[in-house]
Amino acid sequence: MNNEVGYLDMLENILKGHYRKPDDEEGRYESFAQPLRFDLSNNQLPLMTTKKVFFKSLAVEMLWFLSGAQDTKLLKEHNVKIWDTWENEEGIVGPLYGHQWRHWQIDSATQHLYGGKTEIDQVAQVMKSLAERPEARSHMITAWRPDHLKAMSIKPCHILLQFYLVGDELSLMLTQRSCDAYLGVPFNIAQYSLLTHMVAHQLGVKAKEFIWVGGDVHIYENHVDQVKEQIKKPILAVPTISFNRKPNDLFSYQFDDFEVHDYVHADYVPAKVSPQGQPGKGIYLK
Repeated sequence: MNNEVGYLDMLENILKGHYRKPDDEEGRYESFAQPLRFDLSNNQLPLMTTKKVFFKSLAVEMLWFLSGAQDTKLLKEHNVKIWDTWENEEGIVGPLYGHQWRHWQIDSATQHLYGGKTEIDQVAQVMKSLAERPEARSHMITAWRPDHLKAMSIKPCHILLQFYLVGDELSLMLTQRSCDAYLGVPFNIAQYSLLTHMVAHQLGVKAKEFIWVGGDVHIYENHVDQVKEQIKKPILAVPTISFNRKPNDLFSYQFDDFEVHDYVHADYVPAKVSPQGQPGKGIYLK
């Protein structure tokens, strides 16, 4: 099942929704609380086919998240420039996604409850709980930390992950608070579907489904023409993903471990990124 039709329907509905024009931002059309579901069985990877989505950029960004880094060194090593707008002169973006995933700082008042540890590796914790207690309802990872927001170059958009494992089938639901429907959402759908496949690969199970839930889902006014062009394109077959090796853990994957098969797509149609947040003002937290 290819739910690209659901995504395109969502774009059409957003253009019929509320229009907002803040004084200091690009105008945008908005819709609230939008869900989409994508079938990942048989190794499907929902890369949109009505426009080109750059797999290398989204895959390397996911590896960067999993590294826990607050700087963009790994991205630069792969010539991925999607965070250039938000980094400072030293390449720092602050305690964003990866830092919160891998180095969640425990409040001093509760460290005694965690054996004196000062931080939590949420990803490692979830991998352990999925393996040992698949029936648990707390296979969750969050990037939303209110007391760290002012140290980040942009507030996290994709903020909550919840994994669900039944038998040998793994699914993931992502909650995204702010969603650039034309540029960001196709990217995020594919990269978190990739993450689902990676986790399943490590656990020796099969990826079943990726569920995306968008909060404030919007189309910027300067993306409208591109959206209207994309909606007219025919939907093509879903590509698939395979792995060239199985690393010892989730954090040891490299870009060359991924192989995308049969990705046929329409032409790339560029659009200008809206530089939200406080670009260049991320602070490195020790």
